[in-house]
Amino acid sequence: MRFTIAQLEAFFWTVRLGSLSKAAGHLHMSQPTISLRLRDLEQALDVRLFQRKGRGLAPTADGLALLPRAAALLEEADRIMLQTDPAVVTGSIRVGFAEGFAMTCLPTLLETVRADYPLLKAEYVVSISYELERELNDRRLDLAVLVNPIGRPGMRLVPLGVQDTAWVASVKWGLGPEVRPADLCPLPIVSNQPRSAMFRQIKDWFATAGLEPLRHDLCNSVAVIGHLVSSGVALGVLPVRMMEADVKAGLVTVLRPVPDLNHGRVYASYPEGGLTAPVSAMLKSIQKALDAIDYLKVDGPR
Repeated sequence: MRFTIAQLEAFFWTVRLGSLSKAAGHLHMSQPTISLRLRDLEQALDVRLFQRKGRGLAPTADGLALLPRAAALLEEADRIMLQTDPAVVTGSIRVGFAEGFAMTCLPTLLETVRADYPLLKAEYVVSISYELERELNDRRLDLAVLVNPIGRPGMRLVPLGVQDTAWVASVKWGLGPEVRPADLCPLPIVSNQPRSAMFRQIKDWFATAGLEPLRHDLCNSVAVIGHLVSSGVALGVLPVRMMEADVKAGLVTVLRPVPDLNHGRVYASYPEGGLTAPVSAMLKSIQKALDAIDYLKVDGPR
């Protein structure tokens, strides 16, 4: 008796989500169907894959050993399906984007997806990378584009490149072209929350001189931070491409930090075993859109 891809899929999502009911909901199947597939898989492999843990299920040692191999087989099965008919991709996908990245790249991406995959239904979620990682981990997202992600177990990270970021200030401050931590320490700073990539960039930069900004306000919106910076009420670390219009309008100056900032490493992330046809199509569209607008730098030593 051989195991099937459907049995491995039921096993994989039961482990990842921790219960039969959640796996059934994710796969749009009944709970008895999931139970039957797990039983048949255990019989085919002649091992016990789960044990009861409270009201849920936990993998046995044999189950944990099977998990990475099952994930690899499921991804390979998806690749084979995509090669069979790569032009037709249907279904839906929920994909998240770091806000600063989305403000520049999302218009081109939407046009790319509509042109290349007209039957794909996409929902776009915009937030800070930390929140997107949490939603991805909780399976509320199928894919996310993250800046300087923390990285979580069970998630694949696909490096895309480097998002150029810099200190940006209103021309009224008369700063530049070079700035050091001591120059900006007395001035008002605004950033995302402490767990964000932006906050970490700022704290790490000031820490090179053993300093902290005297006034560091927080805001959950990158777009609003850009507006605050161009209005002259605070300074911020922002994606350079996002601020191009304000630079051309003479409202802000992009400053050259000494030492350099830790620039934003951009990754696409999705759950192991989650390389479905919609996810693969969106990954291709993201890369195509980034190439079209020449958004990212090649990652490498600085």
